[in-house]
Amino acid sequence: MYYLGIDISKRYFDATLLTPDNEKHYFQFENNREGIQACEKWLQKHGVEDKLHVCMEATNNYWEEVAEALHGTGYTVSVVNPSRIKGFAMSKMQRNKNDKLDSEVIVEFCAKMKPDSWQPLSKSERKLRDLVRHRDGLMKTLTQQKNRLANSKDEEVRASLEKIITLLEEELRQLEERIEAFIDSDPEMQEAVSLMCSIKGVGEKTARKVLSEMPNLTQYKSASAAAADVGLTPFHHESGDTVRHRPKISKTGKTSVRGILYWPAIVAIQHNPVVAALAKRLEARHKPRMVIIVAAMRKLMHLIYGVLKNKTPFDPNYGHHAVHGT
Repeated sequence: MYYLGIDISKRYFDATLLTPDNEKHYFQFENNREGIQACEKWLQKHGVEDKLHVCMEATNNYWEEVAEALHGTGYTVSVVNPSRIKGFAMSKMQRNKNDKLDSEVIVEFCAKMKPDSWQPLSKSERKLRDLVRHRDGLMKTLTQQKNRLANSKDEEVRASLEKIITLLEEELRQLEERIEAFIDSDPEMQEAVSLMCSIKGVGEKTARKVLSEMPNLTQYKSASAAAADVGLTPFHHESGDTVRHRPKISKTGKTSVRGILYWPAIVAIQHNPVVAALAKRLEARHKPRMVIIVAAMRKLMHLIYGVLKNKTPFDPNYGHHAVHGT
């Protein structure tokens, strides 16, 4: 089996190939179509056919074109959380850091850990993700302009900002309509959103965000695995009899999904019987408010996984039995 570790940046990607004979070959390519084609020819030159496992980090969106091209060639591709690579490097006492060394660490991680294979998004999944991310970006811009307007005293500047805000609000309204129409045109997406919205506390915007960022949610082995990928699993720091740090969430995962679950968790604590019961149990144990909210966020992730996995709307009478991993 051949293994390929790739360290990717905006302009270049560094590749280290590990052969079955334990030999390493290194080369740097431009991160564009020509560079990817050069990489494929380089692999063929070293005798690689179809038995190749490629591994790279999920760094911004620089990795996507490379991953899709190599996957399309027939290679097994894994896209992993950068923190896993960092932890592996620390376990090897890796002190130096550069792109070549990083690609070597990644290929060694791939050969030893054999991470799960990655599947590219379908055309419709990519379209939804891009639309929802565009909406999020416009929302941030709108908030920034509103804050500027609130702090501006100059009438000419205020007039200009008001025009910009009006344009942004109209564009957002039209974009919301396009997202809704796009989901309605796809029966599977429409069903997924409907199932998620059956959970008290989860609204359409939350459902769309989860669907756009985690379209393959049901492919996780369990609800706990899905929650871990969102960064909602507890992080404990204890040692001996004296070190007892307060547990906190790992925050290692999909930040955008984790962020969108905060307010739904607040609502669910009040109106979702399953989440409310969890909150009461934690309150009885005198857990801090933030710990309760994070637990509610994690429970919502479990419930979302459950309704999608079972293709059954949420029912508080059996929801805690239907959800895997809760």
